Amino acid sequence: MQVIQLLKSYSTGRRDFSGVDFREAWMPGVHLSQAVLRGADLTRSNLTYADFRAADFSRAMLWRTNLSGTQLQGASFEKATLIRCELKESRLDDCCFAWADLRLADLRNARLVGANLRNALLCYADLSGCDLQGTDLRSVDLTGAILKGAKLSGCRLTPAQLNQLGLSSTALTNPETSLIV
Repeated sequence: MQVIQLLKSYSTGRRDFSGVDFREAWMPGVHLSQAVLRGADLTRSNLTYADFRAADFSRAMLWRTNLSGTQLQGASFEKATLIRCELKESRLDDCCFAWADLRLADLRNARLVGANLRNALLCYADLSGCDLQGTDLRSVDLTGAILKGAKLSGCRLTPAQLNQLGLSSTALTNPETSLIV
């Protein structure tokens, strides 16, 4: 399927594009909210400043995909591969990244309020300036992750993670604390 065909199909009401191959697609600013892209291959695609609110990227391949500045509120990336994905300044509120692979991802200044990152791999990801308030980070591998200036108040972390990050549980549960690492 070509990008033009996808856009025409979407405009006529089709939402399910599971398994499509859009490697290296150039679609900045595209509007595909509520699209179902389960298992799609978007490797090295440019999807900057797009609108993918409530889209389903479960098990999708987003290796080196550029999603900077994109609206992704409520989207699902469950078990997706986002290695080296660029998500700078993206809106990821209430997204599901359970079991997703975000190693080396660039999430600088992204907003992930209320997101579910449970069991995700965030090894060496750059989370500088991220708003992670109320995010579920239990069992997330944060090895080498950069959290400079990240807002972590209200996050759910395991005791082992708190120890690794040098944080106290009281700092995360106090609603008046704006914990910034």
